[in-house]
Formats: sequence, C-alpha cells, structure tokens
Amino acid sequence: MVRTRKAQRPARGRRPRDRILHSAIELFALHGFDSMTMRQLGAAVDLDNSSLYRHFSSKSVLASAVLDRVAGDMLAVIGATIGASQSVSLQALEDVCIAASLHLFDRPATARLLVHWIMSMGKDGPGFQVAVSATDKSRPSGKLLAKLRDWLQDGVRHGVLRKHATPEAIVFLFGALLIRPATYGYLLASLEPRRARGAARAAWEGELRAAIRGAFAP
Repeated sequence: MVRTRKAQRPARGRRPRDRILHSAIELFALHGFDSMTMRQLGAAVDLDNSSLYRHFSSKSVLASAVLDRVAGDMLAVIGATIGASQSVSLQALEDVCIAASLHLFDRPATARLLVHWIMSMGKDGPGFQVAVSATDKSRPSGKLLAKLRDWLQDGVRHGVLRKHATPEAIVFLFGALLIRPATYGYLLASLEPRRARGAARAAWEGELRAAIRGAFAP
C-alpha cells in the first residue's frame, strides 16, 4: 500500500512569506488547487486566515506566486549550469538535465506540483486554474522555456544535438526530468522499501544520462 506523505512544516526561522510559499508547494502538490484550503495552509505555518490574506489576497494569487517560485528556482538551476558550460554540447545537455532533475529529485513536492501544472495547461484541464501561462516570457516559466528552446536550437545549428521539432524535444525533456522525481516517494519507495535514497538518486542520474544520449546524440 502506498502511503501519502504529510506536508512538511517549514522552519520557524523563515520569513512568513517564505514559510507560506514552502508549505503551499507541499499542500498544492498533495491536495491539488481546488481541494487545498487556506485553513490547511494556515495550520501548517501557524498563521490565521487574516494573516495569510495580508500576504496573498486570494488562493489564486498564492498559486501564481507558488508557480513563479518553483519556475524561478528551476530557471536558476538550469541557467547556472548552462552558464558554466563552455559551449553547447551533448555533455552540457546531460549536465543541465542532471542538475534540473536532481534538484527535483530532492524536492518531490515541487516535481508533483509541476506535473499538476502541466496537466492543467489545456483550456478544460483540471487543477491550477490560474492565470500563469507557461510561455509568458515576463514570468519565470516563460523565461525557463525560452532558455531551453534557444539552447536546444543552438545545439542543433552547431551539429552537436540531433535535430528535433523543438516542442517535442522540450516535452521529452520535461517528461524525463519530472516523472521519476514526482513518483519516487509514492511508488518506488513502496516497491523497494530497503533501497537507500542515495542509491536511487545515483541510479537515476545514470539512467537519465543514457536517455539523453539516446534521444539527442547526432
């Protein structure tokens, strides 16, 4: 039987806004946008509703801020790794993907939250009915996708990456980066309860590198 994990209580030393965002990531990932309540969030961060609403005027505003936060963190990780590479190469793409995926592997709630968000992108999709477009370049999510798109296209132009239709390549990458981190705590841990997390993390890095080489080697 797969056990659900309770949202972690954030450290009291954080600023209230950071504590709220941290717990909201956990609770949105656990319950979804519609089912998560501000009362649950208040209990997690030891604030009453009036205090919560001083920081975020509505649950939709909160959800938008949460999505900006997780996309911004991903952008920082990917941007730093891209910036550290000398040039576009298959090895550099592996390094970017590993950095992003291990960031998510250590933050499974963030991975699940991103899966919820992607699944709700369609007009009638369930989940996050908030005005945060994944392609809006004024927001972290749009900047993240634009950076990945430009970087992949540059690699194709230089002949170091296999030619793909860019949208399909990005969908492949996000699928590869998200699914294992999002499901590990719920699925793999129940199937392999004695497997150390560090061993699973290292195995995932090797599997992902092999998948990236297979998909993008020219």
